[in-house]
Amino acid sequence: MKQKNRQKDTLKRRFSVIGLIAISFCVALFSVVQFYLMDDIYALAAKISMLDSADEISEIDFSDESYLPSISDFETKRGIYIEIYAADDTLLYTSEGNDYIYNPEGSSLATLNPRNMKILSHHDRKDGSYFEMREEVFATARYIVYGSFFGEGKALQIYYPVDTITKNAQTASWALFALSIIALLVYCAATYLFATVFTGPVITISSATRKIADLDFSEKCPSFRISELDELSKSINTLSASLENALNSLKIENQQLEHDIEKERSLEKARRNFVANASHELKTPISIIQGYAEGMKYGIGCDSTQEFCDIIIEEAEKMNQLIVKLLEFLHIGSGEFPLAVQNFYLDELIMSHLGSLENILQEKEITLKTDISTNLYAEGDPTLLKIVFNNYISNAISHADFEKEIKVSVSESNEDYTVTVYNTGKLIDEADLDNLWQSFYRADKSHSRAEGRFGLGLSIVASIQELHKQKYSVKNTENGVEFSFTVNKAKR
Repeated sequence: MKQKNRQKDTLKRRFSVIGLIAISFCVALFSVVQFYLMDDIYALAAKISMLDSADEISEIDFSDESYLPSISDFETKRGIYIEIYAADDTLLYTSEGNDYIYNPEGSSLATLNPRNMKILSHHDRKDGSYFEMREEVFATARYIVYGSFFGEGKALQIYYPVDTITKNAQTASWALFALSIIALLVYCAATYLFATVFTGPVITISSATRKIADLDFSEKCPSFRISELDELSKSINTLSASLENALNSLKIENQQLEHDIEKERSLEKARRNFVANASHELKTPISIIQGYAEGMKYGIGCDSTQEFCDIIIEEAEKMNQLIVKLLEFLHIGSGEFPLAVQNFYLDELIMSHLGSLENILQEKEITLKTDISTNLYAEGDPTLLKIVFNNYISNAISHADFEKEIKVSVSESNEDYTVTVYNTGKLIDEADLDNLWQSFYRADKSHSRAEGRFGLGLSIVASIQELHKQKYSVKNTENGVEFSFTVNKAKR
């Protein structure tokens, strides 16, 4: 208990001493400024005021005699003395009855003779004006004098009494010194009170514990110099970290559980849709085969037996192709298909496959353009990636229209290559773009059974790219459609 009291007293003493030193330094600094620099500050302010006064006086119309009371009132408000000379040195205005500056020897301004003054200092300004420090020869009065020329050769001199500056500076210095002492006393009292109440650390710890109670672990308690407070702070931080880890683990497990449930629901829905779509796709060729087979059985169209047989064989072949595609899709899309990852040259894979399509391209009168660099060293399963490219190029050949042009290009970034297959032709409806990757989905219904297309090619592309953890996309361009997919770069 005694040790705790000593620590509290030490804390009070530390706050008090540090606060006292800081405010004392500030008071000392202010005092130096006040008592040693205040005269210079007020003198500078006086010079600025004299410059402002000179600007205002230069705007006065001296052809109108009403300017005399205006200038006199101006002097009274600013505490200055003014004299103005015409171009022929005639005194146009001076502070009448000002015995400090002039010895009146007559009643007219022209007969007023200024007292003898000696110039203590002189400073010329760039605009031709000047500042001087003058002192009466037979007296101790000093003036800051500003002189300038304006109008048609008029000369202006403004006198500012140094005694006025000194008195104002001393008054301000003592007033500020008194305020500094009051501030020192108030600060010392506040510092001692703050150290006594000891609210800062308690408020900080209280804020952190309230957030912990609300399951918000973002705020941590800081370290304190007092050992008991520091231990308490560390204990609260440890408790906060443990609770946060436990809650995060529960959240991750719950999210995983929700993900698994949602995935199972999606798979079940996909299975149902897949079975329905597969049944629909198989129903058409089976119905055709059945119809022609029954026609042959009952002798319908006996003269067309050869034609019926050809149709049955053709439909059987299409059904076989569909079944092969279905098996391929199920195998790859299961997520358990093993990737035979190896390094290969992507440009050779693409050019080799394009070479096998020359006859088809010529038959369909399609122009093929390529923009592919050499030695594109890639990493992945070349067999599956060839299926991806084949689906893209087959899709392009099927839908090439207008100029009938296909362009295959490969660009690269730091980590992967992007293979792009572009074909001129009809654009894909925006509503269909996101659905192209679904199984049995065909945006263009006109390109379907007649070409042996079942809407599985792009869904196979999606499955293969997801196995590789790579990207795939489609977008409309100005005159056609552009499909792309990425392939990982191999390390050389």
